[in-house]
Amino acid sequence: MTTDAKSSAADLDLHHYYSMRDNSHKDLLAYAAKKSGRSVLAIQREFSQMAKSDARLNMVEYIRTGLYDLDRFTPEQRAEFLSNDLHWPITHTCNNKRWTAAAEDKALAGTLLQAGGVAVPESLAVIDTSARLYPGLTKIDTAEGLNTLLMANSDKQLFGKVTDGMVSFGAFRVEKADDTHIHCSGHAPMTYADFLNDFVADNAYIVQSVLSNHDGFAKYCSALATVRMVNLVRDNDVFCPVAIIKMPQGDNIADAFWRPGNLACSIDVDTGEIKTVVLRGVETEFLDDHPEVAGLMGLKLPCWDELRDINDRAARIFAPIRYQSTDIAITPDGPVVVELNYGGGFDLPQYASRRGMLTPEVRAFFEGCGYDFAARPKRKKLFGLI
Repeated sequence: MTTDAKSSAADLDLHHYYSMRDNSHKDLLAYAAKKSGRSVLAIQREFSQMAKSDARLNMVEYIRTGLYDLDRFTPEQRAEFLSNDLHWPITHTCNNKRWTAAAEDKALAGTLLQAGGVAVPESLAVIDTSARLYPGLTKIDTAEGLNTLLMANSDKQLFGKVTDGMVSFGAFRVEKADDTHIHCSGHAPMTYADFLNDFVADNAYIVQSVLSNHDGFAKYCSALATVRMVNLVRDNDVFCPVAIIKMPQGDNIADAFWRPGNLACSIDVDTGEIKTVVLRGVETEFLDDHPEVAGLMGLKLPCWDELRDINDRAARIFAPIRYQSTDIAITPDGPVVVELNYGGGFDLPQYASRRGMLTPEVRAFFEGCGYDFAARPKRKKLFGLI
């Protein structure tokens, strides 16, 4: 894919995401009927019951998690699945909303985490043509300034992401740069002016040195993988009910699960052991191992105790965000917190583990924060961006 002069990189990724949107309700029902041998009417009836329950599942989630297959789950297990449509209502109920920007602005979050003694990626600059200043960071707002930055760092690869972006929309990796052009993975060479005006456009980007995966699992990834730790900040501790590692594959430079071919694996929170290997599709496909390199299933991730410690520290720095998640890279130098998220979708953990998020402990936490599952929020068309 090459850049379109009329669309920013973030717009192009968003268009790509929507072009991969899921099949129609009718098509999904036909898929489930063919796979299960059950009638469309029976599947629709059973789905409608789940859609009206506390789970509030939509049809995409119902099919992708395999819940149409009645033999895979007990009634108690089925009741623990939770729709991502409830993510924002639950998140806003649990959290101090004044802290939203502190987590979602990557420049601000990185500053707070670093000040709190948490390892974060090396940030070199922010590309931003607005009036905002970034304490401790170089601001780039001209083609000349961008050229100076890249020439000064010509010995390393650089990674850029939208400062308040989600699921890697618009992310880029600079492979090389010369006096006149920037060469980014997956894009044709661009002049510095075209890069700023068309590729970046009105977005602000934080530019960081590219991190590498630890040798203990690097062979299973094409780019940086991150561990998603789901955190519930309770009165006396940080409880992590589920952990997932997202692994880029092929030409993908980012680990978001929506990108074709990327893998997600559930992790035993206590031991760091890989328990599943999952590929996204109409229905998530659970593999026996990595599709190309054997040994991923059952692998114990390196630096797991250190990762849990740094996750706990990061979560406590952002304790007013009681329901949150972190994305942590495991590098040759140890764990690095790449992002801290205000909330975290329910879809990724459920797709990767084939287990519902709404366990008794998680339900008790959400209800303790004031969320009422008996209340029926107006359903909005909210997509799981993972």
